Amino acid sequence: MRNLLRWATLVLTAAFASGCGETTDPESQSSPVSILPGETIEQNKDGGFGLRNDDSPAVGPSGSQPSPAPDVTPRFVNVAQAVGIDFLYQNDQQPGRFFLPEIMGGGVGWFDFDNDGWLDMYLMDGGLLADPKQQAQSPGNRLYRNQGGRFEEISSLSNAAHRGYGHGCFVGDYDGDGFDDLYLTNFGANALLRNNGDGTLEPVTREAGVEDPVWSFGATWFDVDGDDDLDLFVADYITWSIKGNKICDMEKIHIYCGPGEYEGVPDKLFVNQGDGTFVESAIPWGLQRDKGKGLAVTAVDLDQDLKAEVYVANDMTENFLFTQSRPPFADAAQNDAAKNEAKPFINVGAASGAAFSDVGYLEASMGIAVGDFDRDSHFDLFLTHFHLAKNTLYQNLGGLRFVDNSKRTRVAIHSMETLGFGTTAFDYDRDGWLDLIVANGHVFGPEHQPSAMRPQLLRNTTKGRFDDISDHAGAYFQELWLGRGLGSADYDNDGDLDFAITHLDRPVSLLQNETTSTRAFLGLMLRTTSRVPPVGGRVLLKTPRLEQWTPIIAGGTYLCSNDDRLLFGVDPTAGPVSVQIHWPSGRVDNFSNLELNRYWLIHEGQMPLPLSDPP
Repeated sequence: MRNLLRWATLVLTAAFASGCGETTDPESQSSPVSILPGETIEQNKDGGFGLRNDDSPAVGPSGSQPSPAPDVTPRFVNVAQAVGIDFLYQNDQQPGRFFLPEIMGGGVGWFDFDNDGWLDMYLMDGGLLADPKQQAQSPGNRLYRNQGGRFEEISSLSNAAHRGYGHGCFVGDYDGDGFDDLYLTNFGANALLRNNGDGTLEPVTREAGVEDPVWSFGATWFDVDGDDDLDLFVADYITWSIKGNKICDMEKIHIYCGPGEYEGVPDKLFVNQGDGTFVESAIPWGLQRDKGKGLAVTAVDLDQDLKAEVYVANDMTENFLFTQSRPPFADAAQNDAAKNEAKPFINVGAASGAAFSDVGYLEASMGIAVGDFDRDSHFDLFLTHFHLAKNTLYQNLGGLRFVDNSKRTRVAIHSMETLGFGTTAFDYDRDGWLDLIVANGHVFGPEHQPSAMRPQLLRNTTKGRFDDISDHAGAYFQELWLGRGLGSADYDNDGDLDFAITHLDRPVSLLQNETTSTRAFLGLMLRTTSRVPPVGGRVLLKTPRLEQWTPIIAGGTYLCSNDDRLLFGVDPTAGPVSVQIHWPSGRVDNFSNLELNRYWLIHEGQMPLPLSDPP
């Protein structure tokens, strides 16, 4: 009998990957940079970076200790059924079969389907894996229209019930008609649904040329070539098939085999031709690097040049960081053949320090959250990982240099006993510091324990560390779940983020944020003249007491599309508020004295327009 321990062994084995991470060889160190008292950032000969801090908290299987009650008590209530959402992802899991797609889950797409100012919810469904004929008769994906905070299921009326074995839902107005369209990743061919603007969705996958028949998970829409329409990057996974399925053993228990048993497949870039069709162009654009095993992707400016980098979270292979800039260590990141090709993007993931853990381990990257967690104006990367192997917070040092700062920030100690999937950065208490929410759940199958897990809410203490305050966040956080997708949106337009979370064995939850704070919010909806989202831009909110930088991103989390509006927490007693918007075009717009506790629509180069009355 094979005792493979495929995923756990890969995560915990000290198979050092060169080009990144912390090293203990003093001859390999150069250029120490002070960051905090007692800490140094050290660059090795290969261009990677590592954090050395003798005071970093120990990380062990015992996990984190209970945290004291926060000053602002978080309150999240699962209102899914109360507001009209009753949906269970059908994964077709059958005892003793162990088909890998069964455990990967489905996502949520938040988008304003009918442009009425209320975000609607698109939910991915699975179906039947072994019988395509019966799959065609399955209920399919669901569309729930938001009617002022309550939902009505309109899948049939809107022709939204696409039938595939679904995973991810990604929102973008690819044809520029003012109505958001949907790209769906599946086990099997993907799908593009065009929003006709008349209350219906229309499948246009083959005509558009974006079918991508391999197994896909993450995707993101952004304007890669600067021609004022949206292009599509798709993170593809592995070559799993029903015929080639494998079953692994762990201590005499059958479990699902992980990605190490299968070949990875190259990612795709579909470039929009402006006529409703796309051309796959990953190789000429430099956005294809070997064969990753992609689960999530985000597009965000990480070096303050107003051009989006593309960051891909790969499952037990190195993460990719594609950039159009040429940082000083870029030459070390490429071989001679790659240097001579002169493609727009290059991959600097390993050399930047954002491809492996601090000690060079490959990690089972599932979900991505982006934000300025330490408020130094550089945008950091948070990734969810495997059980008994920490989640990772890559601190951005500037110039596309990153360090795994998971231990000092206590992200590591809070995640050793979890297996994370969907995640989002948000400011739950409106104190100006970004917090984190994570959906957790194991993947080995029901006979292995632990299986279902508690979700987590991590509070940023403003001192560069996180506390796990899940015990104080409400009943949902006290229960055990097989969490997967996590999509964030202010669905009730009250100025705080709510969360739709999907599970394998229980209905989708909608966590209404009922947290009470004396602080105010400021919401921004940003639009360019071409209607292309200003991905790669950034926003600065200033008061006399603090500065908050927020990135304008595409993608992130796991299998989901989030609300694209920006939310800031503001102390109303802190003095005048000013907003500075850095658009990808290079234009900078400045506004002051925007009324708090409401959303504002801002078109590039125009005056803000109020979108809502204060609650």
